Amino acid sequence: MRYSPDGDATLNALDGADRFTDWMFEQVRPWLGGSILEIGSGKGTYGRKVRRHFPLSRVILSDIDPGYVAELRREFPGSEVQALRIDMEEPADFRQVVPPVDSAFALNVLEHTRDDGRALRNVYEVLRPGGRLVVLVPAHPFLYGAIDRSIGHTRRYTKKTLLAAVGTTSFTVRRTFYFNALSLVGWYVAGRVLKRTSVSAGPVNAYVRLIPVMRFVEKRILRQKVGMSLIAVLQK
Repeated sequence: MRYSPDGDATLNALDGADRFTDWMFEQVRPWLGGSILEIGSGKGTYGRKVRRHFPLSRVILSDIDPGYVAELRREFPGSEVQALRIDMEEPADFRQVVPPVDSAFALNVLEHTRDDGRALRNVYEVLRPGGRLVVLVPAHPFLYGAIDRSIGHTRRYTKKTLLAAVGTTSFTVRRTFYFNALSLVGWYVAGRVLKRTSVSAGPVNAYVRLIPVMRFVEKRILRQKVGMSLIAVLQK
């Protein structure tokens, strides 16, 4: 995402919450493999997890903000990981992705775009036939508040609006499911009631302590039918 002080503070808070980001990455990891492209890599939080779980894969990290791209290049030197400046809405930026990749993912990125259908079509073009894209987006428009505005969210999605954007592409939808139910109330209170403009480390660390319980609740009871985020697995 483009740099903003509130957005950077939020990235910092999440970058230090390994148990939460590990849990989020678990949701997308089964669909990744081969060569992997991440759209919107920010500070490298998920890039480090990709390297840990896919040590032999060709990995491309990317971000729209040149400052974050420079940070990624410092953290991932050498030839094993590329760090590219890519605007998800600019087809020309994707010409750097050669050869095509086997899989791609974008966590909390699509909501920053003006034309999400165009952004998805751009990723489609750099996937090999049969390749997969996993997107995670913020769900439920009623949750849209001060935090969303300050970090550059143009929308929160329903399943219908996300599938409408996918419908402008040639992707096949393999699966859609929700993630992170417990944060629904906290996000509403922080962004709509208290008008906070960023996510701070304190609430994130408190939430992290509940993750073992939430893993069980979401998988066994809610069955990923409720959550603050919506995940779609798309295939070329």
